[in-house]
Amino acid sequence: MKKLIPILALAFAATSQAECLVSSPVVVGESFGFTEGPAWDNKQDRFVFSDIPNHTFWQVTTDGTLSKITDNSGFSNGNAIDKNGNIWSARHDRKLSRMTPSGKVDVVAANFDGAPLNSPNDITIASDGSVWFTDPPFGIQGYGPQKANEEQKVRGVYRWKDGNLELMSGDLTLPNGLSFNDGSLFVADTADGWVYKFSVSTSGLGKSEKFARAGDMADGLAFDSDNNLWLATTGGVAVFNQTGEQTCFIDIDSAHISNVAISDRQVLVTAANKVLLYSK
Repeated sequence: MKKLIPILALAFAATSQAECLVSSPVVVGESFGFTEGPAWDNKQDRFVFSDIPNHTFWQVTTDGTLSKITDNSGFSNGNAIDKNGNIWSARHDRKLSRMTPSGKVDVVAANFDGAPLNSPNDITIASDGSVWFTDPPFGIQGYGPQKANEEQKVRGVYRWKDGNLELMSGDLTLPNGLSFNDGSLFVADTADGWVYKFSVSTSGLGKSEKFARAGDMADGLAFDSDNNLWLATTGGVAVFNQTGEQTCFIDIDSAHISNVAISDRQVLVTAANKVLLYSK
């Protein structure tokens, strides 16, 4: 285990800092393979995240301690935590899994319509407990344990609920980060850089609408308690208000800013080999 280390080289412009209302970053670590899947665990007051190529899963507690959870993450990319403290993972080994607080891991889905999933990528949990994830081909294109051909007809957005897996949308080219907010589902399409908004009803998802865009790349996203959207994109993290207007931008010096997670007091950003912690 190790403590967080302050770093000044990654500090962003004062105007961006003031507008986004976050401090200069603290480095959680900067020697990972490729970090992803940050999630806030409210029950245990910690963030969790994955190091995909090193097949590991980590936690950062509120006192700044970094420690490893497991050396067998299934090449997890996206993670989310349900109300019971279970950690759900969208994995580049083409599986959806659930880890209990005791550490027991169950694979709950690996196939759809008789064929393997492409590469479960990012994940979120709805208020009814259903688990939603995106399924682009990144993991089978060389970012997971092995390359493979796509066997699904679309790169979908899926819902797992009560043991049933359903395809909810196949409209996006490279569906990536996703999150619910104010009764709608928001999904980033890495292919065009847009975050799309879907209405949600008992019959499924409505037609997608363009909501926000900060650049050519859109990856992970999260909402804060004021309904602002935080989006990992080229060069940093963009923040948008409820109408999709960009209100600020946090510059980050990294080859790829992959994802973001938010608690009441902190923001955790995964950025290639680095993990950065900001205080609000």
